Parts: sequence; structure tokens; C-alpha cells
Amino acid sequence: MKYYIKTYGCQFNYSDSERVSAVLESAGLKRAKNHLCADLILFNTCSIRQTAEDRVYGTMVNMAKLKKIRPHLRIGITGCMVKRSSTKKSLKPDPLVKNMDDVDFVFRIEDSARLPQLLKETGLEVPHETPDEFDNGTLKNYFKINPKYSSQFQAFVPIATGCDKFCAYCIVPFTRGREKSRPMEEIWEECEKLVKNGCKEITLLGQNVDSYGLSFLDRNEKRFASLNVGEKIYFTRLLEELDKLKTKGLRRVRWTSPHPKDMTDDVIEAVATLETQMPYIHLPVQAGSNVMLRKMNRPYTREHYIKLIEKIRHRIPDCAISTDIVIGFCGETEKMFEETCELFEQARWDMAYISQYSMRRFTAAYKTMKDDVPRKEKERRWHRLNKILTRISHEKHKEFIGKTVEVLVEKCVKGICEGRSEHFKRTQFKGGKNLIGQIVPVKITDALAWNLIGELI
Repeated sequence: MKYYIKTYGCQFNYSDSERVSAVLESAGLKRAKNHLCADLILFNTCSIRQTAEDRVYGTMVNMAKLKKIRPHLRIGITGCMVKRSSTKKSLKPDPLVKNMDDVDFVFRIEDSARLPQLLKETGLEVPHETPDEFDNGTLKNYFKINPKYSSQFQAFVPIATGCDKFCAYCIVPFTRGREKSRPMEEIWEECEKLVKNGCKEITLLGQNVDSYGLSFLDRNEKRFASLNVGEKIYFTRLLEELDKLKTKGLRRVRWTSPHPKDMTDDVIEAVATLETQMPYIHLPVQAGSNVMLRKMNRPYTREHYIKLIEKIRHRIPDCAISTDIVIGFCGETEKMFEETCELFEQARWDMAYISQYSMRRFTAAYKTMKDDVPRKEKERRWHRLNKILTRISHEKHKEFIGKTVEVLVEKCVKGICEGRSEHFKRTQFKGGKNLIGQIVPVKITDALAWNLIGELI
């Protein structure tokens, strides 16, 4: 019996899929090469934007055709689109089961351990029972699932789930719940096991990694002690602990995403001094207008954000910085958009992930605001900002010509190797497949808008 998982969305979703794979394989299923030869197809969904959900709905047309050819096929959905775990036989099925004829069951990612049970309810017999330690199907047990990592030398490790920030445009607090951090010992154990198995680079995941251990649930459940004034925050302490794994072979620790409100001096100092920390920080700004930031419920100003950028570049002069920006949020005027363009010129981010706003149900914006920026105007603003990004990114890349960077090789196609440098720059050079998984020195000879070109030393 074979399974296939199609993952949409962020790195968190890909990490979730690795844990789902582990549950399925512990129950005796094997991974299929593609969806055409699978007995079970799972869609791990994203609902951060409408287009992400639309892709799932569009795919269901093909699933209906496939089911006619393969009647035994079971189709399930998990991820951010799911509100409750259920099958068509459930007393209170999730709306997705009722609204999509060809979907047999859905499950919340926290209920991954219950997946074999749900499969049985749909009439699909799994080869083995679920391991006892997963029986409760709780979030705690979900984190204890040993993932089926897609790479031996790179791994995503979640350090928290959910979010307490409640940005007006964001659905995450309503799909993943309130922010809750994993115990530091549990994170250490997962990372130590990864390093023993040859992992060189670990990326820590959380909706707001720098608020690790500081959320309402963390304090309320007294799982983390209160911090005294001047103490390092728990996220910095976690980075310091993981840095000790360098003696066992860990080379790089990355993390995403921090929140500007929680970015403290000791986090910046950790990036500057810890050997496993890379000179790269992703720091989402979302908008360059203070009026927009207030409407978005982002509790900082552009002035505060710029001071953070200045602090980072003063302490880590060569640090690459990227960001997230939302274009066309409710009530965004041309003047407000121009302020975002001006901030881009001032901050000179190495990379920006620019998205056009789409209204999401359950959010504060959905309840209290109007999506009043026309689609064509959003597209125009996106293209305008993307031109600025392209120019600045190219200028930043030119600064690397003649320099040597360390590249963790991720793939090699037709003699061209590709990977990320310390600064998270996509770098390409001639080489062989034997270099995959290695960190190698590359001298940069050319710079394009989105990647570096170099020669293996």
C-alpha cells in the first residue's frame, strides 16, 4: 500500500508532512513515486492566501477523474484548511468533507497520530497498528513523532506552534491556535539525533521564533519560568544550547520567522558570536507605512524597524536581511504604498517575499475592514515593488564577485551544482553529484538578480 503527499505553503507545512510520513510508514505504508500509483493521496494545505486554497480546489477535478479509474483510492486533506478531524461518517464532519465529494477524510495536523484510525473508518485497511506512544493524537505526541526527513544533511525542526500576535490579515492563530513552545530538552534531543545521523544544517521553525517560551500558554502553564530584567530571552538560550552541537558535526543553524517586536539585542549578539549562526536574518516588516502597520496590528513603527536594521548591520556588517511585505491591504492608499517603496530603498533588503493581500475568513480584517484596493492596482504595486527588489538584489549580489563563500550543496543537475551560501544566497557552480550534502568553498565570478555564479575551489 502506497501513499503520496502534496504539500503547499511554508516550511512549517513541509516539516508537518515529514511527521505525517513517519506515522504512515510506521503503519506499514510506503511512499509512492507520484500520485498516479498511490493508494492514499494527502494534501497538506495552506490557507494564508486565497490562491493557496484555490489550488487545492482546482486539483480536486483531477482527483475525481482518478477515482473513477481507481475506486479504492482514498483522498485526505490536512493543514491549515482543516478545522476538525473527521470522515464522511462522522457526526459533525468538517465542511471540507461535506463540500468536496471526492475527499474521504480530513485531519488536523495535531491529530496526525490518529491517521491510521481515520483510514480504517474510510474502509482502507492499514498493514500495522499505530505505535502506542502516538495513541493520544495530541500536539505533545505530534512533536514526539520522529519525522521521515526528506534530506539527510538538512532538516526543519519546529520549536513552537500557533501564534499570539493576531495580525489583522493573518489566519494562522485561527488555524494553528495559540502559541505554544516545545520544551528545550525535546528540541535538543531531536537536533542531537539529526546531527548524529549526518545533518549539517538545521532550520528552527515557529510563527514567531523570538517569542519562544514567552507566550500566554507558556506562562500560564508555567512550563517556562518568568524572565528577570536583563536576562537573555529563551530563544537566545536555545541558540546557545544548539551551538554546542558543533562539536558533533552541526555546521549551521537557521531560523524563521522572528517578529520585530521581540527581536532583542541578545538575539543579534548570538548571531554575531555563535559559530553555528549564519550571517542572515529574515525580519518581516509587512508595510512601510505606520498607518498601515497599525491597521495590520503590527505593534512597531517603521522607525523602530529601521533602528533594528541599523543595529544588526552595525554588529554584523555583512549580514544579509530579507523581509515579507503585503501589498494592497485594506485601505492602503498610494501615499502609504510610496512609504513602503521608500522604506525598501532605505532598508535595502537582500530579498523580499512580496504578496498581494487577499481577504481571509475569521481574521480581524474580514470582520471589520473592506478589501477596497482593486486587483489590478495590487498587481501594479506588486510589479513596481518587484522592480525595486530586482535592482537592489542584483546590486547586493555584485558585492560578492571575487569573494569566496561556503555553499551547502543541495542538488546537482547536468553538472551544475546548486546550494545556499552562509548569507542564504542561491549559488551555482560546475561540479558533480558527489558534492551533494557537502559544504564547499566557491569563488564568485558573476552575479545575477536572483543567484550567484561561481567556481569550485
